Amino acid sequence: MTCPIVYTDLDGTLLDRDTYSWDAAREVLERLKSSRTPLVFVSSKTRVEIEALRRTLDHTDPFIPENGGAVYVPLACGLEVPSPARQVEGCRVIVLGAGLEEMAEKFDRLARDFPIQAFSRMPAAEAAALVGLNLEQARAAQQREYGEAFLFTREGVSLPAFEAAAGRLGLRVTRGGRLYHLLAGNDKGRAVRLLTGLYKEKYGRVTTIGVGDAPNDEPLLAEVDLAYQVARPDGSYARLDVPGIRRVAGIGPVGFSQAVVDGLARVASLG
Repeated sequence: MTCPIVYTDLDGTLLDRDTYSWDAAREVLERLKSSRTPLVFVSSKTRVEIEALRRTLDHTDPFIPENGGAVYVPLACGLEVPSPARQVEGCRVIVLGAGLEEMAEKFDRLARDFPIQAFSRMPAAEAAALVGLNLEQARAAQQREYGEAFLFTREGVSLPAFEAAAGRLGLRVTRGGRLYHLLAGNDKGRAVRLLTGLYKEKYGRVTTIGVGDAPNDEPLLAEVDLAYQVARPDGSYARLDVPGIRRVAGIGPVGFSQAVVDGLARVASLG
C-alpha cells in the first residue's frame, strides 16, 4: 500500500491570500492529522513565520522555507537525514540556499543598476502595510536566511534584463503572490525531491500530492505525482508549465481542501 504525502504552498493556497486564514481548510487539516498523513509546508515564508504557524496548527511534519532554501526535518519524524546536516530547535536542517552575507552583497550590486528595494530592509511598518501583516508578523517575514524578497520601486523595468543581470551573479528570480525573490541554490523542486527520498527510505512506496497557486510553485508541482493548482482571488489561474496539472475551482484554502480530497481519493484507488 502506498503512503500519501501532501506538499503545499502557504500564501494563496493553504492560507487565504488576504486574511491569511486557514479556517476553510480546517476539516481537511484534521483529516490529515488523524490519518497521520505527512503535510509538508513549502513556502516563500521564512523559518520564523512557518514556526509560528506550526505552533498554531500543532504541525509536526517537515517544512521547507524560503522557496526551498532549506529542508527542516523534526527529529520526531524518524526520517534518516544524511550528513552534512545541522540541528536547529529540534530539527535536522539541510541547507540548499546561499547565506545572508552572500545574498546581501549581490543584492547591493544589482541595486546599483536597477530600482529595487529589499523587503528585509524596509521599516517594519512599511513592510506590514505592503503584505497585509501586523508588525510582529512583518518582522518575522523580514528575517530571511536563504534569499531576499524585493520589489521594483518604479514601473517599466525590463524583467528579462534584470533576470539576465541576476543570472550573471549566479542568482535566479522568481515571483510569489506579492513580491519577487532573489535566490541562489534555493529550489522548491530540489527540496521536495530530497525530502521525498527520505520518506521513501522510511515507507518504501509513497505517492506525493502537491498544491500551489503561483509561478514560484512550479518546481514543487513538477516534482510530485499529483499536482494541483488553486484559483487566484479573481478566479483566474497563474500560467504554470507543469504537465498533467489539475486545476481546482476553489480559491486559497477552499481550493487546497478540494485538491487534497481529490488527491487522497486517487491515492486510495491505487491500493
